[in-house]
Amino acid sequence: MTTALVLTALLALLVYGLDRNNLPQPQPRPRLAGSTDVEDRDTARVVADLRATRAVTRHRRPATTARREARVRLAIGSR
Repeated sequence: MTTALVLTALLALLVYGLDRNNLPQPQPRPRLAGSTDVEDRDTARVVADLRATRAVTRHRRPATTARREARVRLAIGSR
């Protein structure tokens, strides 16, 4: 009997909490703390990194050429 009362009380508290959380907010809604007109430095850093990467990859030669690939031997089997 005591277990049933405790479970009923917990269920009632759960329903009350969920119902209270679902109520509509009064107008106007409160804003988040802090300013919202801040420049996003992460975006600027990523754009700068991408530009630098593009500049490096444009002027770089490929690491292996077809001639070098033809001379490479596999390390398995007998020679």
